[in-house]
Amino acid sequence: MKKTLFCVLVVMLMVCCAQADGVRLVEASDMHLLSRQLVEDENTLLRILRGADGKVTHYTPEICRAFVDKMLEEKPDAVLLSGDLTLNGSHESHRELIDILTPLKAAGIPVLVIPGNHDETGLSYRFTLEGAVPIEGMDEQEFKAAYADFGYNDARSRDESTFSYMYEVTPQVWVLAVDVNSVTPWGSVPTDTLAWIEGQLQAAQQAGAQVIGMTHQNLMVHFSMFTFGYQLNNARQLQELYDKYGVHLNLSGHLHLQHIAENGGVTEITTSALAVWPQHYGVITVEDGVAAYQAVPLDVAAWAEKEGITDHNLLDFSDYSARFFDDTTTGKQADRMQAIEANEEIKARMLDFVRIFNRSQFAGYLVEPIDMEELALWEEHMPSAFFTYYMSMFPKDGATDFRQATVRLN
Repeated sequence: MKKTLFCVLVVMLMVCCAQADGVRLVEASDMHLLSRQLVEDENTLLRILRGADGKVTHYTPEICRAFVDKMLEEKPDAVLLSGDLTLNGSHESHRELIDILTPLKAAGIPVLVIPGNHDETGLSYRFTLEGAVPIEGMDEQEFKAAYADFGYNDARSRDESTFSYMYEVTPQVWVLAVDVNSVTPWGSVPTDTLAWIEGQLQAAQQAGAQVIGMTHQNLMVHFSMFTFGYQLNNARQLQELYDKYGVHLNLSGHLHLQHIAENGGVTEITTSALAVWPQHYGVITVEDGVAAYQAVPLDVAAWAEKEGITDHNLLDFSDYSARFFDDTTTGKQADRMQAIEANEEIKARMLDFVRIFNRSQFAGYLVEPIDMEELALWEEHMPSAFFTYYMSMFPKDGATDFRQATVRLN
């Protein structure tokens, strides 16, 4: 009897240790999937995309399929999707994404989602020869019903007012998913949700669990020009709860830029948009009370080759996505430069500078050498331009690499 009891205790200890160490999470954000059912005229879509921030929206179904295929291969303990799952919340796009994600659940890999500001507005668009035509999109209640099996239903606790929930990945690692997009006013954590969050953080503290937060909008101001509409409206109240109960890591998206910020004892990592070059997702490994984060570029080309796809853009996707991103950046600025008094050599230098600069900011590291003195050309010739102000907000040395971080969780 004593021998049997001893063996049981040993097994229980081994299981507990296995759960406490080596937990691996993957976070992706801003997938912005657009179903091709909504694209009647691709030229209309591409014309709109070239005025945006470089999203390769026309290839998001393939990006999402490549991502799921990679997750099936890697088998993390959970996949976290921090909002803006679709481009504009259409029923067609949500249904397609759910079909794409379903094999993960079938493989026993939990998928934890929260809505972003693009996912449940009730308004969507179809892209036709006449332009972007409004159609009905998914609303908050429809989103909740559609994605209930992706984190919410299996959570240890659910907030009744929003799509927020606390999910127990292991007894030692919990994920607090905070939704601010199913409510009015949009972007704020409701008072009753804050009370629910405090109760959950108390429970985690009593259980000795380490909590990782997940939001779509940002807990912190990462750049002074990206505040209203980017940071949670009442971020201070959520941060106070994080500080009170020892939550040290928050994962978010929304910015589309790869970045890391710190405030007090909390670190926030914004993973850049999966729909934008370089198609980052974040891998978070929790071991001995420490979370190690690494941004990883998704290899869409490897997936395309494995699937026998013949589309040359997909087979060379990293380069294609980078060129599309660069063309979007420089194309918009070249149009605006037509009115300035500068020769073609100066304009070419300005465009090359903004190309490298913008790529580096979205990727979270300096992608190639850049002469920050060239910013003076923008300040001289286009002093009131958005991009001049945008570029002046960033560190001048370009030395920081925001693709990796180590955060102590306890």
